[in-house]
Amino acid sequence: MIGELLVLYNTLFNYFLLKFTKEITGLYVRKRRLLFSAFISGLVSSILYHTFIGAVASFLLLIGLAFSFRIQTLLKQGTVLLVATFFLGGLLTSLLPFLLRQSDLIFFIFCLSIAVLSLTFIHSKWRNMTKERLQQSFVVDCELELFQKTYSLKGFIDTGNECVEPISGKPVHFLSYQAVEEKLPKELKEGLLTWDDKNPYQLTMFPSFMYPKIRILILSTVQKETSTALAFRFDRLILYGNVKKEILDEYVVFTRHDARFPQNAQMILHVLALN
Repeated sequence: MIGELLVLYNTLFNYFLLKFTKEITGLYVRKRRLLFSAFISGLVSSILYHTFIGAVASFLLLIGLAFSFRIQTLLKQGTVLLVATFFLGGLLTSLLPFLLRQSDLIFFIFCLSIAVLSLTFIHSKWRNMTKERLQQSFVVDCELELFQKTYSLKGFIDTGNECVEPISGKPVHFLSYQAVEEKLPKELKEGLLTWDDKNPYQLTMFPSFMYPKIRILILSTVQKETSTALAFRFDRLILYGNVKKEILDEYVVFTRHDARFPQNAQMILHVLALN
């Protein structure tokens, strides 16, 4: 009975370690294959308990059966699995004096819970770091020229922003009102503060020379909610990324919700800014 329990414990811990490794390295593997690998490795480690050969054989079988017996796999997936194993082993060892005072069932439940929670926590932190690095690659410095004024801004190219002005089909970008408020022309600032989205086509609060550059847009959110906004055709937008890029005669919408902008950006750029 003790042998069967040891195989079960090893299989479950191996499975969670393999699942963690799969998620971290982004490799697709069927759950059945992971479970089979975890069982065979757990069986070997239970038979060759407390031997160096057993530890090495168990590790190689765990990696090879789950991901393949290749040098590249041993270096990539094997490294992640080894680090996770040492981390988890050290964590459980530090808690062992407390866990040993419990019954076998409580001991097993505690160990399994600690393994799942700790690996889940690490995976969550790793995903956040990966997301942060990915977002950083979409951050660019930019200069916006609108109504004869130039604004130096931090822009973020949002792959989810596919908003276009319906008549011309030109991309629409989103600009933080707070970021440019002090430099806005007085007539534009007063117009923006006076304009009523419930009566959107009433534009007498803006100077007549701005009329040709104003468009009324109906915007839809991810939650399927709609709102009315003013879009202004700018003269030029220069992006300073890996390659300097100049964009002419597209549209920008002022927004007061810049706190939601990723990477503390002041301007959310259209996905086509990547091209």
